[in-house]
Amino acid sequence: MLSRLPYHATVLALALCLAGALSGCSTPWTTNTQRNAIEQLLLSDVIERGIAAADFRPYAGKKAFLDSSYLEPQTDKAYLLGVLAMKLAQDGIILTEDAKEAELLIQPLCGVLATDYDKILIGTPSLPVPVPNTGISLVIPEISLFQKYARYGYGRFAFNILEAGTRTPVARLTGATTKATYTNWIILLIPFSTTDISESTELSEAPELSEPAEAKKP
Repeated sequence: MLSRLPYHATVLALALCLAGALSGCSTPWTTNTQRNAIEQLLLSDVIERGIAAADFRPYAGKKAFLDSSYLEPQTDKAYLLGVLAMKLAQDGIILTEDAKEAELLIQPLCGVLATDYDKILIGTPSLPVPVPNTGISLVIPEISLFQKYARYGYGRFAFNILEAGTRTPVARLTGATTKATYTNWIILLIPFSTTDISESTELSEAPELSEPAEAKKP
């Protein structure tokens, strides 16, 4: 049995080399932060889309205080508030740092801000292969003839608008549900990716604001 070890080892080495050639070079997804870059891109994109869908122009010219107390559980609270503050300014809202100076109280709500994924594989999964008479196992990497690994970001936003002094409801903006997708593909051993995330690498200036319209009375 020992005399046959070199033959087994040779066959195994050739099999591993062939598997490696078929599978190509790949690096496991790693991250040095709490969440990987794709997850952060997905969430920031759904935040931008959701807030862009809200229309605060009927209240242009009004002083408003931004009450973020309902966003406390959200990890991305700071980015959400920054995007919202710019949107309010673009729509003609005058933000104040003191609630006593405000005419309106705006409360952003975030019912969903999360990621999900699904994976489809046609090929062979990663398999351990024992080396005879050694107690050692080597791992043949995953070989994908077709693979779809899709990651999704979801967001759902609403905004309460109240009279600052009396907290009387003025309006509630709802229905801002957004989704972003990033998909890694492998087709016939060729990897590529597709996404609907905005990938602009240049900063663009905000459009010039038109003269604020008179605020509509609630």
